Amino acid sequence: MAGRRREQGCRFGLAFRRRAVLIAALLFASTPSQGSAPCKGRDLFPMIEAEEPAAFAAIEAERAATPFPHGTLFRLSRDGQTSYVFGTLHLDDPRVASFRPSVIAALSSSKTLALESVETGARLLRSIRKDPAAMRAALLAPQDQRPDVLLDAADFAALQTLVAEAGLAASSAGALKPAVLALLLDLPACARKNGVKPYADEAIAELAKAQGARVVGLETMIEQIDILDGFSPEVGRALLVATLRQAGHAEDVVETTIARYALQDLGGLLAWMKSPELIPGVAGAQTPPDFLDRLITRRNQRMRDRAVPLLEKGGVFIAVGAAHLPGERGLLNLLELEGFRVEAVE
Repeated sequence: MAGRRREQGCRFGLAFRRRAVLIAALLFASTPSQGSAPCKGRDLFPMIEAEEPAAFAAIEAERAATPFPHGTLFRLSRDGQTSYVFGTLHLDDPRVASFRPSVIAALSSSKTLALESVETGARLLRSIRKDPAAMRAALLAPQDQRPDVLLDAADFAALQTLVAEAGLAASSAGALKPAVLALLLDLPACARKNGVKPYADEAIAELAKAQGARVVGLETMIEQIDILDGFSPEVGRALLVATLRQAGHAEDVVETTIARYALQDLGGLLAWMKSPELIPGVAGAQTPPDFLDRLITRRNQRMRDRAVPLLEKGGVFIAVGAAHLPGERGLLNLLELEGFRVEAVE
């Protein structure tokens, strides 16, 4: 069962998950375990269609209404300058981290690679040592939002079990903000980095550096940490409950995410992420809309603001989490509103 637990953040394409893990490791003496056997989950879409037809119809309708629902690689052009946007998943599965020739060609033609963030573990460590009190304050929950206050005894006991399986200090279960815990507990053992294969965004960075491209970030560490602050107790409770309810189906959620990505069905992926029927027959598994808004939509606007000056010069390859691309307030639509022509390459 342990291998089937803990998945949520990979759907968001959150490159800052690893930073949260590192910070928790440094501050809470955690020892996150490494990857285990390959994941053996199943794509939930056929099950949703068979068991929850109304929910499946709603997902299909949401997808149909979503701008830029299909594709993972897009060409941007304006004023004679050309760049690319590529959606990634923060996983090392070959379906995610093996790149098609069109992606390699687009990257090879680019002078600059823009990732969500490029801040290193060494820089994180320096920041923590410089002001550990501030870093703790950013991660620790206020009294009314502590998990041991928000959850009933049974759910808190289940949370403690997940925390222990993740290799975190026992005290973190009752001390960390719900949003921080949700990210720390987001992957089953089979999908965690094993130290051998790079995640997709890491592999892209290695390729870019090898060809001499400049690598920049669209966000800072502090900005990413600030995203985890300011949720109401109600949202915090719902987020913790969703994390617990998803735990027993983690490998299925991972496989569903990868399956949508492999089909380049980012509109379906985003619609499913928002669905109340995330997992058929499992009540309370829906990720709170406020959490998705903070981790996806608001960040899209910041990424847009940081990307435009780079795109004006051309020759840029932007690689960010796949869920950031589609939607009315997705990164692609926001860039189109800035006057860029957006074309799906594939």
